[in-house]
Amino acid sequence: MPRALVLAFAICCLSVRAICQTAAPTPAPIPKPKPEHFRAVASFPRAATRTAWADVRITRYSSDATTKRLATMLVEGGQNMLVKELEKLKPIGKASLSQRVGFFDLKLIRSRKTATGRRVIAVSDRPINFLEAYNSGRSMDYELGIVVMDLKIDKKGKEVGQGQLIYAAKVKINKKRQLEIEYLGIDPMTLGHIQKY
Repeated sequence: MPRALVLAFAICCLSVRAICQTAAPTPAPIPKPKPEHFRAVASFPRAATRTAWADVRITRYSSDATTKRLATMLVEGGQNMLVKELEKLKPIGKASLSQRVGFFDLKLIRSRKTATGRRVIAVSDRPINFLEAYNSGRSMDYELGIVVMDLKIDKKGKEVGQGQLIYAAKVKINKKRQLEIEYLGIDPMTLGHIQKY
C-alpha cells in the first residue's frame, strides 16, 4: 500500500539558499570539501531481520546551481525528468546497509541549518535489479531513494542524530507547491543512533 509524506517545498532537499556575492579583485581559493562518514542502526518495520548497520558517506554537497536546475526539472517535468537528470550526474556520496545486497549512489545532497543543528537530505535514482525490471510491477514507478538525517551536537562535541531511509519513493509537487513523497509498502526504515566519524 503506498504511503505519502508531505514536506514544504521551501525546506525540502530541493530548496535553494540565496547567495549574496560581492566583487573581489582576487577571489579566495575554494577549499576542497572534507568527506563525511555517518553510521546508524537501521530498523526494518515488520521484517524478519529487524536491524542492520547503515553507512552513509558524503564526498561533497550539491551546488546551488545544480539544486536549482533539478528543482526546476521536478516542477516543470515531474519525476521522470528529475530521474533522467539524476542518472546523468556523478555520485557524490553513497548509502549502504550491512548484510544487504546493493547500495545507493547519492546524486543530490543538501545540508541546511535547523533550530537544533542541521538536516541532511540525500536523493538517488534508485537501482532497479533485473527481476524487478522483468516483472514490471508497480514498484517501477518508485524510482528514487531518499536518506534524511536530523543531526545535532552532543555533549562531547560530536554530531549525532536520527533519520529515515526510504528505499522506493515517488515524488511530485502538489497544488500548494509542496513536495509530496510517496513510498511503497511498509514504513520507511528508521535510522537511529546516527554518529559521525
